[in-house]
Amino acid sequence: NKVTSHGVKILEGYGNNHSLPDYAHTPNSIYAKLKKDKKTLHEMRFYDEKGYPIIEIAYHPEPPINNGSKAPVVHFHMLDERLNRYYKDTIKNHPDIKEKYLDYLKEFDLYDKC
Repeated sequence: NKVTSHGVKILEGYGNNHSLPDYAHTPNSIYAKLKKDKKTLHEMRFYDEKGYPIIEIAYHPEPPINNGSKAPVVHFHMLDERLNRYYKDTIKNHPDIKEKYLDYLKEFDLYDKC
């Protein structure tokens, strides 16, 4: 597994058929899954000090929040301790989140797509 300059651990499954861990054994971890080109971010999950997921940033189609479009969009999901996604939206609608995760968005060339 590769680790980026900002500490994001890139996970690779068999044939890219995997998902990110539900919980992290290391506090404050960040895991990412790339698309098949092994360059473009598919999703990245941030975990808290207890190993619970708190936010997932993704770049793939999400028609319900992108006016029905099937084009990839930079968006996020807020997660609770049971992995329930309780909020989602495009990052462009949330400058505070864009700013907070600025370094990660830039690292995966997504900042200008927000």
